[in-house]
Amino acid sequence: MKLRLLKLTLPLIRIPVVGGLFLRLACLLAGPYKARRLIVLLSGRTFISPYADIHCPGMNLGERVFIDDDVTIYAHGDGGAVSIGTESSIQRQTILELIRGGHITIGRHTHIQSGCSLTAALGNIHIGDHVQLAPRCALYPYQHGISDLEDVIAKQPITSKGDIFIEDDVWLGVGVIVLDGVTIGKGAVVGAGAVVTESIPPYAIAVGVPAKVVGSRK
Repeated sequence: MKLRLLKLTLPLIRIPVVGGLFLRLACLLAGPYKARRLIVLLSGRTFISPYADIHCPGMNLGERVFIDDDVTIYAHGDGGAVSIGTESSIQRQTILELIRGGHITIGRHTHIQSGCSLTAALGNIHIGDHVQLAPRCALYPYQHGISDLEDVIAKQPITSKGDIFIEDDVWLGVGVIVLDGVTIGKGAVVGAGAVVTESIPPYAIAVGVPAKVVGSRK
């Protein structure tokens, strides 16, 4: 019965003014959390939860993108754009923040799980296709300046060694942190809790703080 009602509700989402009410009804009918991907499957359209917090004029979404409840996408006045590719998903409590000209690009069929933090400041974040970010991963292409001992750290200028590149088919385990100037090569795996300060070659397996290559998928 719920599935039938959901199918009847989905076309009504596109009605001006009242469409938002039908979108909330569709969320209730589909169920909680990842069950709401059913809305994408049935409608064939991109889904942005009515409970997401989005302020990003330069946002570009592909087809059948899924943006969950409590996702924040926020561009400061000097922030850049966000691009999310076809059939990618962003799960709840994830924050995408853009400041100081930073951009975030996410490829196709990429899944960013709950509680991740991507802050593009000075540098950009580039994530490829078929990438898996486990919960609570963090990507920061910048650092706080600390060289001036006469001033508090919060007031010192931020710096960057360069963009972050996460190439296709990479898997980052729970709680991985990736810092500025790092490239993680195609097909690489980074173990849970690692802090990546240096680039990792394709198909490598890396673990630890700081992350070190301990094997290869080849």
